Amino acid sequence: MIRIRKSTTAPHILENAGKIVTAEICRLYNQNPTAYNTGKEKLPIDNGIYGYSSVKTQLQLDQHEKCCFCEADFTANGYGDVEHFRPKAGYRDTPQGKLNRSGYYWLTYDWQNLYFSCQICNQQYKKNFFPLENESNRARNHTDNIDSEEAQLIHPGVDDPDKHLEFRQHIVVHKTVKGQKSIQAYGLARPKINKAREKYFQDVRKNIALAGVDLESVSQEDKIAVSRFFNIPWIELEDLIRLAKEFVPVAATDQKPFALMVRQNFPHLSYESQSRV
Repeated sequence: MIRIRKSTTAPHILENAGKIVTAEICRLYNQNPTAYNTGKEKLPIDNGIYGYSSVKTQLQLDQHEKCCFCEADFTANGYGDVEHFRPKAGYRDTPQGKLNRSGYYWLTYDWQNLYFSCQICNQQYKKNFFPLENESNRARNHTDNIDSEEAQLIHPGVDDPDKHLEFRQHIVVHKTVKGQKSIQAYGLARPKINKAREKYFQDVRKNIALAGVDLESVSQEDKIAVSRFFNIPWIELEDLIRLAKEFVPVAATDQKPFALMVRQNFPHLSYESQSRV
């Protein structure tokens, strides 16, 4: 995970249709809070608003087409989900606990509550899980203040994940309780994402080694040695070295997959100037 710096201007549909529908569901809730809190009645949710194409497109751009949790680039082979950090229809304070109604319904179309997630992180792991440090501070309806809450999960648009997570090569471990719960909630240690991070880690390390070769001064003897080391003919290796020299300066930037893993393992790589502001 890295901190996501979202566009300050929300997509037009959220500012218009989203606010109109939010006012209506708050009105409905006020009419019969007990029915909605017990789950006897469900507030109408229009996923065509928060899932509208302009919302998805802006989230993908802001997140550099990466999952807000695992940082994998999945857009080439998956649709992904618009993720509500605070669950819209109900929440669980433990992963397998009771679903508590009626959720953060008033934040359903709130731009600051929306992110883009791969389907695995969202549907198989986080789901409705949203634990707090102090349950008595939880906002129960739209009249309560969420600023009193202290989430036990890393908020991708607010928290700095570097303070809570540590990568030992491609393996993620926690620095804090919030990091521990986030690894569990977002599935950050699942086998398939570990395998993907391991491959990327090795690719970055290889490219750093290739980029260190000076094509202007390399001797014939060194060409032979380097070719033997990588088991690649020099004529092919030259092109790979040029590509590596282009890749390494941006390998740790927000735009690249698994940026936090790369930054922590290769701290000499620069990324600040490339980050979104």
